[in-house]
Amino acid sequence: MKKLSAIVLILMIFSSVYSQDVKKTPLPAWKTKNYERNPIDYRFLPMLTPPPGSKTIYTPAEFAPMEGVIIQVPTYSDELEDYYAAMIKAIIAADATPYIIADSTNGFSGNDITKITSNVLNPNNIDVNNVVFLDYNYDANWTRDYGPWDIYVDGVRAIVNHEYYDDRKDDNAINGKLATLWNEEIFSTGLHTEGGNFMTDGLGTCWASTGVINENTKYYGWTKDEVDAVYVDYLNCSNGIHHPEPLPDEGTTHIDMFSKILDQNTIIVSYSTTALGASAAEIAALDAAAEFYANTPKPDGGQWNIVRIPMTFGNYSSYNDTWRVQYTHTNSTIVNDHVIIPVYDRGTDEEALKIYQQLMPRHTLVGVDSNNMIIWGGSIHCTTMQLPVKTYSKCGNGVVDEDEECDTYFTDGVECKDLTGFNSGLLKCKNDCTFDTTLCSETEEPDESETPDDETPDEVQTDSDTTENPDNAQTDNEQNDTSTDNETADNEIYDEEVSLDDDQPVNPVGKKDSGCSVVVI
Repeated sequence: MKKLSAIVLILMIFSSVYSQDVKKTPLPAWKTKNYERNPIDYRFLPMLTPPPGSKTIYTPAEFAPMEGVIIQVPTYSDELEDYYAAMIKAIIAADATPYIIADSTNGFSGNDITKITSNVLNPNNIDVNNVVFLDYNYDANWTRDYGPWDIYVDGVRAIVNHEYYDDRKDDNAINGKLATLWNEEIFSTGLHTEGGNFMTDGLGTCWASTGVINENTKYYGWTKDEVDAVYVDYLNCSNGIHHPEPLPDEGTTHIDMFSKILDQNTIIVSYSTTALGASAAEIAALDAAAEFYANTPKPDGGQWNIVRIPMTFGNYSSYNDTWRVQYTHTNSTIVNDHVIIPVYDRGTDEEALKIYQQLMPRHTLVGVDSNNMIIWGGSIHCTTMQLPVKTYSKCGNGVVDEDEECDTYFTDGVECKDLTGFNSGLLKCKNDCTFDTTLCSETEEPDESETPDDETPDEVQTDSDTTENPDNAQTDNEQNDTSTDNETADNEIYDEEVSLDDDQPVNPVGKKDSGCSVVVI
């Protein structure tokens, strides 16, 4: 504890000195052109703390129950106010607390808290009592990348702290301040990596792109084995840390730009085509990533359900760096029973929402216009960091274990029709991890297997063909997406939920749609 106090004190003093009289400017998700690395090998600094040894470590998946979400609302431009307002409302609707990092004295425009309250909260009828301001110095709004990697140590939440970009000292100091605020243990690894480049299934399987290997071996003197040991020792990645290749021409090397795990069986991976703006190298990289995930050893010995989701590519960033704008739908955030999904009005929104709808029927989907954010190198996932509940519970961790029928919003592929006495409806999960059949029905679902001769059946994407997407296979979907998305103004907010059931959406996984709600903002 003395070591922890000394660490936090050093970080706070350094952060305070560094922040004085420094005017904040917007920063992208990637390292800037003039980025200078600190050559110090952080593994040998006294501020590092070892993993908790013989204690039990558990790293929750992002689909586990969440207490809150950490964000930083930049006040340098009113173009992002609607984006953050929609995000904050969705977090609150998901019964979680938005923790907003804001600087009351040295923000983008002086007092961040005052401006966020007057420009974001009040105009959107968001009660200030439903958010918590963290009055800290900061550098950027990419809380996913510098925020805490939460683990449970003997069932109690604790923080694993890595090194963010060397020139963003205030961001690097945030986790020490949070550990003090919440009275939590903090374990610092010295590894240079970001939260957008990590994914886990909650069962010990972990992923991070080869970008983390390249960064630490090339610039900081680590070996690959030493990098991988951090994931095993601090995060208990007992089923291995697996390294897919990042996308070409993408500045962060983060896996959340093209993939996301939705539950312990299902991973969505982007696909693209030349018609969607992708180069041959980008198309090949996405297909290779899908194959990589499919071949990752699964804890139960089974096969991953890899589902492809569309992605468009734009011109090079307006920030004047040499990175492409990648309009990804995998950069979403799961908050309890809500999923916040970036949408762009570029012809892929409808298909993307349908895929989420099919795969997460017990969730409310919230589509948020992310055009003004993605040009900086990230979107919803990059600008949020989930905060798991304070204490661990095996029943209630989002993962179905051997002695459970279900867990939170996941039924492990079982539907009402699989249970005796029911033929249709939506199967849910009780707090004791047993099935809730309240919404199940004895009424049989209509047989959709027979299609009139003059009618073409919906395209069904199965597990066997999820890793390839020929360019010519998406023509009809592109036309449908374009016609639908263009009907919605960029900033139009729907007062009621929009269901996609009426137009019989494409079924990507061969399951009947259960009618989850979709809100597009």
